[in-house]
Amino acid sequence: MTDQEFFESFREKAEAGLKLWESPSVSVGVIKDGQVVLCEGYGLRDVEAGLPADKHTLYQIGSCSKAFTCALAAKLVDAGKLDWDTPIKAYVPEISFYDDYVTQHVTLRDLVSHRTGLPRHEYSWYGTDYTKAELLRNLKYLEPNQPVRQRFQYNNQCYILTGYICERVTGKSFEQLLDEYLFGPLHMTHSNAFIADITADADHAEPYDRTDPNVALKGMKKIPFYKMPVEDKEKGIGAPLGPAGSINSCVEDMLNWVQMHLENGKFQGEQIISEANTAQLHKPNMILNAPLDMPMPETCLWRYSMGWFIENFRGIKVYHHGGNINGFSGFTCFVPELNLGVVAYTNMNASYLHFALARTVIDHYLGVHDTDWVQRYYDFVAERAGKTQDALKAFTGEKVEGTVTSHSLAEFAGTYKRPGYNPAVITLEQGSLYLNFAECKVRMKHFHYDTFVLDEVVGELPAGIPVHFYTAEVGGAVSALSMPLCTEPGAALVRFARV
Repeated sequence: MTDQEFFESFREKAEAGLKLWESPSVSVGVIKDGQVVLCEGYGLRDVEAGLPADKHTLYQIGSCSKAFTCALAAKLVDAGKLDWDTPIKAYVPEISFYDDYVTQHVTLRDLVSHRTGLPRHEYSWYGTDYTKAELLRNLKYLEPNQPVRQRFQYNNQCYILTGYICERVTGKSFEQLLDEYLFGPLHMTHSNAFIADITADADHAEPYDRTDPNVALKGMKKIPFYKMPVEDKEKGIGAPLGPAGSINSCVEDMLNWVQMHLENGKFQGEQIISEANTAQLHKPNMILNAPLDMPMPETCLWRYSMGWFIENFRGIKVYHHGGNINGFSGFTCFVPELNLGVVAYTNMNASYLHFALARTVIDHYLGVHDTDWVQRYYDFVAERAGKTQDALKAFTGEKVEGTVTSHSLAEFAGTYKRPGYNPAVITLEQGSLYLNFAECKVRMKHFHYDTFVLDEVVGELPAGIPVHFYTAEVGGAVSALSMPLCTEPGAALVRFARV
């Protein structure tokens, strides 16, 4: 099949995928042997206004930003300002982790390889008004669940710290470093890292989510952009999340980014990052037991380097990273053996359509046809969504019927705090308890004894997550609550004390 024949059918597949997934738009770019062979959008970037997506449409790329943070660090290693394997206390002496050994020994390579032993304490940053400095101060309160360098555990806080280190040794903001070291040299003229910039651009995608968060693949509603309260472009203050996931870009710009990686750090004849440090960015540092993507027999040997997942797909090495932030999902990948780069971004929360379309393109260049990745991913997500309630039993246990609470509902209301997190506030309204946390207000339903479950989604936590209450040993008053905010194996419940 020729490229022309393939891309004609691919466009039809993309449009059909948008209907199947009930998603507004997807933009896709493909670069092969240094030539852009596809760069266009499908569907509507703004459904209500009827505006079509195109190659310049800006999307939030979420965690695809992590590879940019690693590239900034590589630039600073090239300049002699940083070293991959020097303990980071040399750059930020005030840093302190929960574990003193980690504090004294953790390196830049450890941070960007997700191997510090820290699970995803996502709600220590998401939905908070903490500054970047406060988030780093709070690291000492976040319990690890693994020894350092023993297991891959995806983590945003350590990328926030990496970006902060880059700022510390240069005296420039993360956003300034992006513009000067990467966006400028790579001619990524539409890319930026402020919410104010993406919303001001006439060609930007609006964020969308499901109308019912409990139904994974149906319904569509426009939602607000996720903006951290301290972000202020006029004052030059970027989102604290920035180094972990704040970049806004389009497929045309992102093809320049993957081309640099395919050319071992070079773009249009200029060595942006040295070959030696580009090789470091691509070198596997951790082995994964399973992919974070859909399990499939076509892949094996899952690893993580610096800002890139690596897998063997049908016998060839693929570098990739996904991204998800409120209302947006993305996928960035390059395949050195095929001299191929593929990027795909959507304005639908937690969509997998972009994964499916990217694998369809890779298959074409491998000579593999008639694989319906769009349907396979759809079936996978639908099946997984149907098993959510069974999975929640690991956190709630089996329900004991006929139990009552140890106290009146009014006695559970109050403010609960713990270091490193925003308070959890419990209110009683019209006979029901509500959890006010992570910028969400969610009704709680009694499950059994002194355990309640959330009636709606909070961030990435599904409805049905439990909130356990505890009574004081002396006096018997309600004294604490806990929630499974870190869902990795071995992670403890996050406990808040009543104040």
